[in-house]
Amino acid sequence: MTLTVKEKFSNSVHVYEQHARIQEEVAGRLVRSLAPWCMTLPEGPVLELGAGTGFLSRKLPRLLPDRTITITDISPEMLLYCREKMEPANSNLTFRVLDAERFKPSSDTYALVTGNFVAQWFRDPAWTLGRFAEALKPGGLLLTSFPGSDSFPEWRQKCMELGLPYTGNPLPDTEEMVIKLSTGPVQVDYYEDAHTAEFPDSLSFFRYLKNIGADSTTHDRKLTRDQLKLLMRHWDESSTGPVRVTWHLVFLALKKDL
Repeated sequence: MTLTVKEKFSNSVHVYEQHARIQEEVAGRLVRSLAPWCMTLPEGPVLELGAGTGFLSRKLPRLLPDRTITITDISPEMLLYCREKMEPANSNLTFRVLDAERFKPSSDTYALVTGNFVAQWFRDPAWTLGRFAEALKPGGLLLTSFPGSDSFPEWRQKCMELGLPYTGNPLPDTEEMVIKLSTGPVQVDYYEDAHTAEFPDSLSFFRYLKNIGADSTTHDRKLTRDQLKLLMRHWDESSTGPVRVTWHLVFLALKKDL
């Protein structure tokens, strides 16, 4: 039986934090990029999408201490873990199980909508984020980060060398996202960067994806067991030292016109 993305993340909740170092680093960068915007945000609540175990969630109340913050995730297990990790007795925080793709937010509601490493799981990231852009108050901000479509070039290259299909999930195309999101009364800006991580071998990389629930597939392409063994052996033998894998990081800011 193939598990859903929600089920995969629920199953990985107790090992997620010890493995998700890239997500933790990017959450820190995202909140630092939010700091200059804080003084210009309109009055109103904050919504976090895809909180996971709370890398971003734990930083938001410190940066926005007087705001009402709703922290959400599609996985009840992830949300419970996140809640238990938060500082106690903070009456400004609420927690809600939420499927962002199905949720219909009201217009002109939020001063800030944010999310770290979540948009890549949406079937149509631009459409889903566009609905939350409509839910911003005039002058409000949507600020998010996600791995972009140029991620994992090393994995792609090894598949191409062997004539095997690349089975990584399709990731958001930055240019397409910006074009689609720029059609409304908004200003869109973005920053792209790369992060390269090292693993002892290719098996360790694939285990890493499993440990953070990111081995969930959003397509039907799969390798047979023998094909996967061939890929890993080729990748390991053609690498000098550790296996290196690069993430294409995208930080996107959308400000609603006044």
